[in-house]
Amino acid sequence: MNLKALIKRLFKRKPIVGYVSEVDKFLAKFDAEHPKKSASQLQEIKKYQRIFQLRDNPTPKEEKGKIWQDF
Repeated sequence: MNLKALIKRLFKRKPIVGYVSEVDKFLAKFDAEHPKKSASQLQEIKKYQRIFQLRDNPTPKEEKGKIWQDF
């Protein structure tokens, strides 16, 4: 098999749909059995919600001046 065919096979794969790993099943079951979150879990959730908000809705910095203004 040549390199071009190998690369084509690697990037043309169909994604696996509907697969749930054993770890994900365990975590979903654990979350269902323990609905009340601890203080540290709530703090971590709040932290990551802020990170996701900053990532998904960035605020551009205001430019104070152009680089070539006095050139």
